Amino acid sequence: MKLAITKEWFERRVKLEGDHEIAAGALARDPAPEAEASVASESIDAVRLAFGSLIESMRRRKGLTIEKLAERSEIDVADIVRIERDAHFRPEPRAVYRLAQAFDLPNKALQQLSGNTYAQPEMQEHALRFAARSGESPQKLSRDEKKALEEFVAYLARQ
Repeated sequence: MKLAITKEWFERRVKLEGDHEIAAGALARDPAPEAEASVASESIDAVRLAFGSLIESMRRRKGLTIEKLAERSEIDVADIVRIERDAHFRPEPRAVYRLAQAFDLPNKALQQLSGNTYAQPEMQEHALRFAARSGESPQKLSRDEKKALEEFVAYLARQ
């Protein structure tokens, strides 16, 4: 007996799952199309910067320390620090999923922001606008930072 798992087989299985996201291992990553790869690589750090700003802003909004967020989301403290401060760091999809759960944000949009999947140009534009408006103060969010955060979270929810 020969087991044949083809692309068509996977597509049929995906249709059976409905609107649930299915992913496993390295195959779960959605890299940028080759024609757009050079353009995408230039803006990916900026989008990841927005991801880090979003996570930091959401953490501050909830009044959590980095340690508390790490504990609640079962992510290493060092990874949280790198997510918030290192635009070159790409967290594991599992960590992004846990952050999405912790902040009640859409996982698909966070995976794009984190660099784990390709971020569409519209997403990049919104992410860069948010990153430019978010501050770096360790204190409470300012009114402008709250507004920027709320607008960006509302955009992510529509994705």
